[in-house]
Amino acid sequence: MNSIKILMPSLSPTMTDGALRKWNVKIGDKIKAGDIIAEIETDKATMELESVDEGIITNILIKEGTESILVNTPIAILNGDINDKVLNSENTNTKKKSQIKPINTNIKNNESIIHHKQNHTKDRIFISPIARKIAKEKNIDIKTIPGSGPNNRIIKKDLKNLENNKSQIDEFTLDYSIHDPSSIRNIIAKKTTQTKSTVPHFYLTIESKVDKLLKLRKQINEDNNSNKISINDFLIKAISIAQYKNPNSNVSWQDGKILKYNTVDISIAVALEEGLITPIIKQANKKGILEIAKETKSLISKAKHGKLSPEEYIGGTITISNLGMYGISEFSAIINPPQSSILAVGSIKNTFRLDENNKIIKENIIKSTLSADHRVLDGAIAAKLLKDYSDLIEEPYNMWLESNDMEII
Repeated sequence: MNSIKILMPSLSPTMTDGALRKWNVKIGDKIKAGDIIAEIETDKATMELESVDEGIITNILIKEGTESILVNTPIAILNGDINDKVLNSENTNTKKKSQIKPINTNIKNNESIIHHKQNHTKDRIFISPIARKIAKEKNIDIKTIPGSGPNNRIIKKDLKNLENNKSQIDEFTLDYSIHDPSSIRNIIAKKTTQTKSTVPHFYLTIESKVDKLLKLRKQINEDNNSNKISINDFLIKAISIAQYKNPNSNVSWQDGKILKYNTVDISIAVALEEGLITPIIKQANKKGILEIAKETKSLISKAKHGKLSPEEYIGGTITISNLGMYGISEFSAIINPPQSSILAVGSIKNTFRLDENNKIIKENIIKSTLSADHRVLDGAIAAKLLKDYSDLIEEPYNMWLESNDMEII
């Protein structure tokens, strides 16, 4: 029976490498097509790996927890020779994983190095017993201190002088450890760096009054206990309608060409412990507020548990990122390629102004900032998109003219 290589799969169009989080099989196990043999962490989520062949696991080439395994790298062998040294040797297509190693610049961690230098080099460090004791107590690296005693000996006075320079003391006592980033964090680092250096961003900010929206939301939720609607659900609906009304904003720049999209698919930024993912409400402009609320809750739950399928997070025509729950008044976000814009939403704030009768009135406002790709969007197009979005927020009942759940109010 011929041996079969099990390869690191490409589980999304953007995946170039991944991590092998867990083996569900061991050497000697008999498997058949459809069996779940491993869990793979892609650039977006952790996904199950199904076998497409049957046979006996004879070689496991990649250990659990290995990071940055290139796509198409052999990770296991079916029906092979368990004694094959080539198959069991370290695979050259995996990037070497650096060890997590705490770094503390205090004298205790470096004592053996210092003693080695004292015994084998001309750069011996001379230090008095009392000075050494103080250095240990304060976690000061004595290699960085010039001594003022005989033969450049470090004495108590030299350490006392350091106390007059707090910043220097802080520098000597840094205590940290180095960790390997997750696959998702690696992808975010690469994409955001590339996007900011290659996509010409410009930014537009608008203030919107949301008193009517808050009143409408309260009215809906009082009569709808099973599916509460959030402020963000309204914003998703509003930006989807605005983008549908402004087809010139529903575009992207790819490989020197302009792509015009026929549907409005809203990506929503979801924070994860290890990074960020953007599941998609597809054709949001055609969906009602209740449907958007229900679908959003489902997608966020899947995202938090790493259960999103690729079609649920790959694509989208615009992203909405809301940090209002953290009290952030306003911010600007980095565009999520290949999209041409992202909407950053802050928190609701109380403001006061004079009405036409010079009476002070209180209003609730929200600030939204649109980041746009100037290669494909001009200021007027982006401004019209943002203004239409704001108008819908300020007059939310108009959204029901575009919604299929008008009966809920």
